[in-house]
Formats: sequence, structure tokens, C-alpha cells
Amino acid sequence: MKKRLTAMLRDGLALITDGPLVEEEVSRLAERIGPQRATNFGARFDVRSKPNPNNAAYTAVGLPLHIDLPNWRHPPDIQLLYCLQNGASGGESLFADGARVVEALRQQDPKALAILSETPIDFRFQDESHDISMRAPVVTLDSTGNLVEMRLNNWIRDALHLPVEQMDAWYSAYALLWKLFHSEAHQIEFTLRPGQMVAFDNRRVLHGRREFDPNSGARHLQGTYLDRDMLASRLRVLARQD
Repeated sequence: MKKRLTAMLRDGLALITDGPLVEEEVSRLAERIGPQRATNFGARFDVRSKPNPNNAAYTAVGLPLHIDLPNWRHPPDIQLLYCLQNGASGGESLFADGARVVEALRQQDPKALAILSETPIDFRFQDESHDISMRAPVVTLDSTGNLVEMRLNNWIRDALHLPVEQMDAWYSAYALLWKLFHSEAHQIEFTLRPGQMVAFDNRRVLHGRREFDPNSGARHLQGTYLDRDMLASRLRVLARQD
């Protein structure tokens, strides 16, 4: 797992295979690295369809590419998703590298990238117990132009509060970014099998899934979040022990 997690820090995504089909295994693996990052969904969450959900992840609908919790001041760094059951028809996992897409946008339309990286917008999640909001750009770059984080999630993006004269340009830039993310050149798609876990940089790599039929079989994933600093620390400690 050490090599896969090192690769994940570099590339944004790693697949770990041949795990046991045991409830809470994702938490056990996470705690070997550091404390689980708790959110309003708890320290560990179950991804399966259920009645009266407060999140689209808990339905059977397809989920367009997104990052989790852009409405938080500091969205979770690392996400672990562990597959316990996946016998339903559909439900393929989707991933796209934000760093690569940002570079493609820079080459195709640098003005669009400037708009998305310089214009803060609102993100908000609210249910009976929580109301968490944040205002930030869709794309955050560092001083050298490299990607720091993405905040792209149409389920949590709030109403656009911009001057009228800026809206057309913002929507055009956003539509181009969306098109790039959903092009075959920038997406990978696969079916997560029981005993497999995907680890990815939630602030860089967007994830989603195809629609699935809950009547065709069970689909149950468990997930949790980690802080990047704790993962990097754990890998450095392991490197000292080699």
C-alpha cells in the first residue's frame, strides 16, 4: 500500500486491491495513516441508496464529476472509497485529473481560466442539522500558475451572486471547463470490485459515477477522508524505516 499511496500523492489517484470484505475496513486502513477527517456526514460514511437522502450520493442516480465538500473552508484532502458490494447493473466509477484539465484550459482559453480562478462564487450545503457555506473560486492557482485546488460540484454550488455584466463570461468559462472534464480524453472509467479501494486527492481529482439499478443487485461502498499532511508524514516515517 505504501507504493500506491506514494503514487497517489504524485498522480492524484491510486487503486488498492485484494482487501478483505469486512465492514469498516476503510477506517482500519485510514487509522494506520492518521486520524479520519470527520465532516457533517461523520468520520466514515456509507455510499448506497437509501430513502429520503440528504445527499445525491445516497441515491442510485448518476453523479457528474465533482469534488466533495467545496462548501467547507478546507475541503477534505484525501478520500478513500472501499468497495464491499457491487453487484448492481451500472455504477461505474469516473475520475478526471483537475491538474491536467486546467492545463488544457490554459492552452485553449487562458481568459476562461483567469475568470474561473479570479472570481469567487458561493457553495452551500444545508439540511435539517447543518448549513455550511464557503465563497471561493472554482479554480485556485499558486503564484506560479499550478493548481492548488478545484471546487467544482453542481450539487453544492449555490446561486451565482455576480454583477450581471460578468455572468455571461463566467458561465461560458464554466461550460468550457465542464466540457473538458467530461471529454473522453480526460476521463477514466472502471467498475470498482469488492475488496478494492480507490484513494484520491479530493482537491485535485474529480470523481463521479454512472447511474445504477438498485433492483439488479447490492452496491455498498464505505468512505472516509484523511489530511494530506498526515499521509505525507506517515510515508516519510516509513521511508526512514526502510
